[in-house]
Amino acid sequence: MKNCGKTKQESNSVTSQKTLLNEFIEEHEDLIVYNTYIDDGYTGTDFNRPAFQNLLEDIKAGKINCVVVKDLSRLGRNYIEVGNYIEQVFPLFNIRFIAINDFVDSFKNPANSNTILVPFKNLINDEYAKDTSVKIRTALNAKKKKGEFVGAFSAYGYIKDPKNKNKLIIDEEAANIVRKIFDWNVNYGLGKIAICHKLNNLGILSPTGHKKIELGQNYKNYALKNSNYTWTPSTIRNILSNEVYCRKYCSREKKSQKL
Repeated sequence: MKNCGKTKQESNSVTSQKTLLNEFIEEHEDLIVYNTYIDDGYTGTDFNRPAFQNLLEDIKAGKINCVVVKDLSRLGRNYIEVGNYIEQVFPLFNIRFIAINDFVDSFKNPANSNTILVPFKNLINDEYAKDTSVKIRTALNAKKKKGEFVGAFSAYGYIKDPKNKNKLIIDEEAANIVRKIFDWNVNYGLGKIAICHKLNNLGILSPTGHKKIELGQNYKNYALKNSNYTWTPSTIRNILSNEVYCRKYCSREKKSQKL
């Protein structure tokens, strides 16, 4: 199960797991690497993660007959789903399942997979994920109440302050486009489609294009079907209805950082 080397975005956790898996496979001549399935940044409670779905497709296609993970939590952190895959799905497709640190090997030690310890560990992993989720939400809500930004990417027209990731500052290049959009809509009565035509005719990149090409951000828009980065009516609608662009005043003398 091998595919890609370490990328700039790869976490230290994934790197250490790959090292452990490589060492384990080198020690077992009966294991031959086919691919590595990495869902870095995805929650283990979600079994619709892309790489895991690719794994299932390869299993159904008969391309692999063994799945090796660091421990049970790396397969997933949903008690019911993990149990279903270990007890039902993998046996159905004659898949050997190995969880190194939990000493689970459905081929060499099938009895270990059926002991009470496996579902017990899965239950602990499930509860740990839920507890972590609650703590993260609590921390994020506390930041929001203090007016701090907690998103991965800022709205078009703003960028994160290089000195403080929880603070937004105005991206003047994009902010000027936002001002034009509101001006065309409010003062000139142009609709969403007409504004799209104007922006595209001027050769202005859409928000996704601006973030990826002009700002160099590792931004992904999964709704984007191609890479021409043109404006669409839905993008204009989202900007016109987004409260982050509403001008507000902290006092008569001092304006807040709003477009």
